[in-house]
Amino acid sequence: MQRFQSLLLATVLVSGFVPTGLSHAATKIALTYNTTSAYIASYVAKDQGYFEKRGLDVELSLAENGTLTPAALVSGSRQVGVLTPPMILQADEQGLDLVIIAGGTAAPDPSGESGLVARADSGIKSAKDLIGRKVGVPGLGGTFDLLTKKWVQSNGVDYHDIHWAEVPFIRMGDSLKAGVVDAVALINPFYTRAIENKIGYTIGDFYLAVPAGSLFTLYASTRGWAKDNPVAVNAFRDALDDAKNFITDPAHHDAVLESLGKYTKLPPQAVATVQIPVNLETRATRAAMTFWADIAREQGLIKEKIDPASLFAP
Repeated sequence: MQRFQSLLLATVLVSGFVPTGLSHAATKIALTYNTTSAYIASYVAKDQGYFEKRGLDVELSLAENGTLTPAALVSGSRQVGVLTPPMILQADEQGLDLVIIAGGTAAPDPSGESGLVARADSGIKSAKDLIGRKVGVPGLGGTFDLLTKKWVQSNGVDYHDIHWAEVPFIRMGDSLKAGVVDAVALINPFYTRAIENKIGYTIGDFYLAVPAGSLFTLYASTRGWAKDNPVAVNAFRDALDDAKNFITDPAHHDAVLESLGKYTKLPPQAVATVQIPVNLETRATRAAMTFWADIAREQGLIKEKIDPASLFAP
């Protein structure tokens, strides 16, 4: 028996093969995500087996309401969730103690993918023309709200002199046509549709206010989970890196779109128009959150000064 075990160990060391009975069980991770191409790396990592290759058993589940993701992480029903910088800043100030384990996408955003769109007959030509007007953003206190206000401010206008309203992306086009709002902050595919259908025209790109390297989207967990699972955290990042390399290879374009459609549940005709992100940034640094920590405090989204370094898992 002892001789058999010695031979088996020698086989493992030479061939790298690990018999099923001797292998370590894969770390299970329940990942909740939103329907956006920003998290394409996780879709591809799942479909191409990169998570499994790194010893992770990742189950992706679509979040019905992204604002509930922090609570899902704290409750333990999900180990990893996708968030935006404003969301994790607010969650941490509320004492939820979440940390960033990997980045999603980062600035700069490709040109032609977003913009502040004014209604076709509004006569609005600049930020100053927005004074007293109503501007629609997908969520007050969210990424687009903060960035649009920053853009307005950088163009010499006090954003308090503008009326702000929450309008879901899918309703922005109709809201513009009906005159419910005078301008909206849009991203693709909604941005391109609004321009091509002559519902409105671009007066500026709010993404230009974001310094290069700053995160737009991210993957987060509780600090406790990250501390207890450092190997899994590193493996998660490595799997996203593998997926990033796969995505950037033009030969894999069709496979990437297939994964995108599978997880976002968009119809094929919509998937075909989606621009695959080229600004994927899995390895985030302290500087990636500095801009957000500053702007969130400046606009009153958070009250206390937060050290960006404290937002990252080791």
